[in-house]
Amino acid sequence: MPAPPLRDRPVPAPIKTAAPLRGPALQAGIESDLIASLGWTADQPNAEPLWAEIRLAASNYLMELFRRGSFAGTKPADAFFVQCGAQTTTQTDIENGIVNLRVGFAPLRPAEFTTVTIRLRAATVR
Repeated sequence: MPAPPLRDRPVPAPIKTAAPLRGPALQAGIESDLIASLGWTADQPNAEPLWAEIRLAASNYLMELFRRGSFAGTKPADAFFVQCGAQTTTQTDIENGIVNLRVGFAPLRPAEFTTVTIRLRAATVR
């Protein structure tokens, strides 16, 4: 059974804390939230339509963190990026049911851009 369209899926709720997370805690929170919220990818064909949905879901999640003041930068393009597609997922990955999502973000402290790669499951090529 195919997964419901993205608009019908729950959007990952950003990390819930009283104060913005920083450093390793922010990175760990982003990784765990994205992994938990993208579990639906396991039954989907590993191709551009899936990658586009993953990019959209991750971008929406990071945009909410940006709006909450979790990142440095005055505009989203300076605060984070999302990559998922042919540049992150090789043909071997596709054949093995792996989708690679790469997100980068500029935490408030330390003042350096952080990049995280998350390996998600997708349907294998038959």
